[in-house]
Amino acid sequence: MTTPQNPGDGETPQDPSDPQNPYGTPPPPPPPYGEQPPPSAAPSTPPPYGEQPPPPAVPPAAPAYGQPAAPSYGQPAAPSYGQPGQPAYGVPGYPSPMPGPAQPGKGMAITALILSFICCLDVVGIILAIVVLVRSRDGQNRGKGLAIAALVIGVITLVATIAGSVALVNYAKDFKDVDSLKAGDCFTAKGLTDDSESGVTQIRSVGCSDKHDGEVLATSNLSSDQAASYGQASPVEICTPSVSAAGSADLLADPEKVLIALTQDASPSSGDKLVCVIANADGSKLTSKLG
Repeated sequence: MTTPQNPGDGETPQDPSDPQNPYGTPPPPPPPYGEQPPPSAAPSTPPPYGEQPPPPAVPPAAPAYGQPAAPSYGQPAAPSYGQPGQPAYGVPGYPSPMPGPAQPGKGMAITALILSFICCLDVVGIILAIVVLVRSRDGQNRGKGLAIAALVIGVITLVATIAGSVALVNYAKDFKDVDSLKAGDCFTAKGLTDDSESGVTQIRSVGCSDKHDGEVLATSNLSSDQAASYGQASPVEICTPSVSAAGSADLLADPEKVLIALTQDASPSSGDKLVCVIANADGSKLTSKLG
């Protein structure tokens, strides 16, 4: 008869699957260095006796090209890029920027520039230029450069106009008629020594040290006899009494000088003013005072 061995005496190894094994199933040994471990099989529970195992899960078929994928139950449907009603991928739907205010016109500045070149209207151009500069303080381009040019040109034109007017007045005030001449005046005149001229015109007073055409030796009023013979009698005959009374009779004897009698009217009357003028006989200019 055989004697059973004691399971706890350490001589017989205990079965790891034995329910009484307190240590459980030991882990499998690690794979050799450099090899991947085999995939562990998922534990499966066999179906009850007489039932067929369920078929494996079939993944959903991919949607046709251009068709949206059907959403899974419980999951929100992803938006379909490129479909109507949705913004294109990567292009944000920002609104178009609003156009800014229209730039103000430069018509006033151009008008000011044009008027600044015109005499007597340069003042209007200066005023318009100042208005444009005041309005340009808001930072908008209203033709500030044109306005500055119009202002400068307008001021220059205005100054030139004033200076020209003053010079013209001063020049015009020196023109005289025969009745305004007096003894000792030196003057220039057109037709004084030119017999081809019908009369003496453009009489202008100048200094006796300047070049001049004639010098007044004496003035008087015509008597009735002198008025009646005026035009037939010689100037020497008519002017001798007045020139002698003025103390310049010696000039009448100079052959290089000529005596000229002037009246305001070509056919004077008694009492009209007589002006006795001396000039060079050859028509050259006098350069000094004679009487």
